[in-house]
Amino acid sequence: MTRDEFEASALLRLQHLYPQARFLKAGQLEIAILRSPSGRPTAHRLRLSRAWAAFCQNGERFDMDTYLTRVVGTIEHRVPADWETARPLLFPKLLTSGLVKRQQKPLFYPLAGEVGYVLTCSDFDIWITPEHLQTWQIPEECVLAAAMENLERLWNEATVVAWTIQDTIRAFHVEMAHGHKAAFVLAPQFQERAAELLHTDELLVAIPNRNFLVTFGADDDEFMQILQPVVRKEVAAGYPLSRLLIRVSPEGFSLDTMPTE
Repeated sequence: MTRDEFEASALLRLQHLYPQARFLKAGQLEIAILRSPSGRPTAHRLRLSRAWAAFCQNGERFDMDTYLTRVVGTIEHRVPADWETARPLLFPKLLTSGLVKRQQKPLFYPLAGEVGYVLTCSDFDIWITPEHLQTWQIPEECVLAAAMENLERLWNEATVVAWTIQDTIRAFHVEMAHGHKAAFVLAPQFQERAAELLHTDELLVAIPNRNFLVTFGADDDEFMQILQPVVRKEVAAGYPLSRLLIRVSPEGFSLDTMPTE
């Protein structure tokens, strides 16, 4: 069995073992489970390279079902019990209100129309609820402030890449290994950098998927047309913000829907 055959077989078994989960290939031998069987929008990763190594070592003795269920089953979704441990792990995450309503009453902050953000903690994006605040004995304002401080730190570590057409910067995207780049629109530093590069404070932000954020001038219809094929390609991924444009201006935030035809 080749690596490609093993990966395809493992994906089929995962889909059988966890029929309500959603799987996304994120690398040659890595599967990200974006939606757990319980429906929580958590994201944890199963590196199939380790499974492949175990298969190569054990041959016919390798039990794929046992291996996959053991690895997935050992992943725990727990928020740290003490505030000092949890504090650097907090980040905001943009979501639609409809998705939030189906969950267990997380803290939700409206942003524009149906879009707002929740606070997440740990590498598995556990949504923060009022019960977590009680556990930490910390007021909501402190938790929100910590999340925004961490977002600022993340922004300072990111790389801004300009899109130039005929020597003119028409747009930019942000490179950062951390997911959920959509939340960068909440950072004042993002808006300042955008105004500096694009020479306007009226911006449109396209988020074709959770790891790709493109910002351009709100009156740049030509670039909107250039971006449409990218959005069409990504819309099938099903990320809630994939067909929405976030309009950022001195007055605040609003939503537009990007035409994809």
